[in-house]
Amino acid sequence: MPQRLSTILKVSAEQLDIKGVFNAFVDVDSKLYVDPSLLKNARIKEFKNSYSNFQTYFSHVLKLIENSRSHSDRLFKEAFQRLQFKEFKYVALGYSSGNKSGNAIGPKLASQLLLSATDIIKAGINDPIIFELIGLFEKNIGADRISDLTIHIIRKDLIAFTQRVCNELGVKQRNFSKTKSAQILLPYNPKTGEPIVFTAKELLQDLPLAFCWDDIDRVCMENDELRKKVNSQIGESWKEATSAKIGKQNLKAAILSNPDAFKDLIKQYNEKPKKSYDFINDPSGQIVWAELSEKAVNEFPLDLEKLQPVTSETILVVVKKICEQYAKLIESNGWFEFLYDNAGKLRNERFAQKLFYGIADQYCLANNLNLSRESNAGSGALDFKITGGYSSLVTIEIKYSSNKKLVNGYLKQLPAYNKAENADTSIYLVLKTTKSVNTIKRVEAIKQKAILNKKQVPDIIIIDATPQKSASAR
Repeated sequence: MPQRLSTILKVSAEQLDIKGVFNAFVDVDSKLYVDPSLLKNARIKEFKNSYSNFQTYFSHVLKLIENSRSHSDRLFKEAFQRLQFKEFKYVALGYSSGNKSGNAIGPKLASQLLLSATDIIKAGINDPIIFELIGLFEKNIGADRISDLTIHIIRKDLIAFTQRVCNELGVKQRNFSKTKSAQILLPYNPKTGEPIVFTAKELLQDLPLAFCWDDIDRVCMENDELRKKVNSQIGESWKEATSAKIGKQNLKAAILSNPDAFKDLIKQYNEKPKKSYDFINDPSGQIVWAELSEKAVNEFPLDLEKLQPVTSETILVVVKKICEQYAKLIESNGWFEFLYDNAGKLRNERFAQKLFYGIADQYCLANNLNLSRESNAGSGALDFKITGGYSSLVTIEIKYSSNKKLVNGYLKQLPAYNKAENADTSIYLVLKTTKSVNTIKRVEAIKQKAILNKKQVPDIIIIDATPQKSASAR
């Protein structure tokens, strides 16, 4: 089972929770981000001045740009340097091992940001808050980079928070300073020796506020002529404007040519409520999959003793048994409910993948199998591979039937993975999440045609994950 900080640091999950620490998973990614807008109302003492420091940092950048007279002068070059952010490693956000370093902003992206900031200043807007919103209209800047940018600026506060909590809980720390004249005491992973920097739960969101415009925020400019002009470019709401249909470049052009629209965006952003991620209800399923995995193994054990020892001839049978157990939990034990949030909206596909990972991991451990998640052998990310020795390998791809790439995944993606991984057998695990079965039928037709042509194709397992009647109704 994937371990969490509380396990490797030998403290209780409750203790970390009381201190406000996000009890991240080790080597399993979570889609949670440090949201700069949450710094403003932070209650933990180490972060009381974090938002002010964040704004001050970018106020200096804007001042340098404003006072610069050419792209070659000292002020412009200084602004360019300040917009480059090195990776601040080991912040416990649950990044997978292959992505632990986060996302840096190097010279190319910094140059892009600098030119955009210059254009925004020319448009008459000189507010450091634009760097919280820059991901809306700047190519290659997403929630992950905004989070990492924020982490870089408040890194000293995060370290101070980590040190205080460790001192109060008696967690072992080690000096990670690179100079003899200073000490940077931090907790560490006993297996890897790498330092750990805590993240506060109150600073986290599954999607930062700047990227979340789910309500219908109408462009509220008083000038009717300007309103019509902007609406023709970005639609009647910022939700429409920030959708993939508009495109970042088009949105950027629209707001730069209509500064009042940009001011309206800033106004609405400032007025939107700032709320941290709801860890109790866990709407996007960041935590609950692990709790369910433990429950599954304890309450629904899977006896694979008869199939031991696992060989290249029997491994597919064993893996199918695990997949069938996963299917049984969803179809017969009512676990389809966990694939949907409290509003009845289908959770991200990654939730179903992590739930399978947690459940399968325990069954694999009990049967001397190794489960690897999201390997990359040159053809892209593979959901899982299960090995039983050097000669036994089964790859598994999990997709919702609502996934637009369902057919392509079976036809091209999974065979490419198998070739890269040197796998002979594979399973395409499809969770039926739509009433229509047309795409599922297309995948099954491809399989039957391949079999008639005596070609080796991945096995298909279909799981009905559509909402069913409640257990009491059944």
